[in-house]
Amino acid sequence: MKSSYLRAGLALLCGVILSACGGNNGSLSLSGTISYPSGLPKAGLVLVNNGNGEKLTIETGATAFYFTKLLGSDEQFDVEIANQPTGAKCEIANNKGKASVYTVYTVAVSCKANPYTLGGTVKGLTGKGLVLANGSDLVSIDPAATAGADVTFKFPTSVSDGSPYGATVLTQPANQKCAFDAGNNPGTMPGDNQLGLIVNCTNN
Repeated sequence: MKSSYLRAGLALLCGVILSACGGNNGSLSLSGTISYPSGLPKAGLVLVNNGNGEKLTIETGATAFYFTKLLGSDEQFDVEIANQPTGAKCEIANNKGKASVYTVYTVAVSCKANPYTLGGTVKGLTGKGLVLANGSDLVSIDPAATAGADVTFKFPTSVSDGSPYGATVLTQPANQKCAFDAGNNPGTMPGDNQLGLIVNCTNN
């Protein structure tokens, strides 16, 4: 008789322990990776597992994440982006399925900083041949139809949010010398287009 009671007690205790620790239903940790190909991690990314409603705020610069609520075998999970980080857009893959030792760690979040336009205004340009550069990105600028009128320009390649820029005069126009105003060049790309660069040109 004592043996029967003992076995029953042990079974009950085992069930309680397994329930508390997950056992066969709640022992799988849902996790994944985060990458920023631009090398500029952003703040504010929030993930949600729609399977159980848990939200997870990602620390800036984190390359991996782990949900705190454990999943049971064959429990459905659906990880989505609840909030995009500031100045970036993230996409997610391998984010839906049934939990198993093969699926709960394969969620992959890939983020890229938002692209913006870099440009500005050239003042006093009368000669031909002006070429401006931002690294290897070049733009040629001709004088306005009205001699000496302002000319706007934009570099053809966008610049990622938070990335540094530094525009220079690659080729001077005929009979003139041009230079960038140092007030905002070089600089760091804000969370919007930067169209405030100023180039001043004077006659030789």
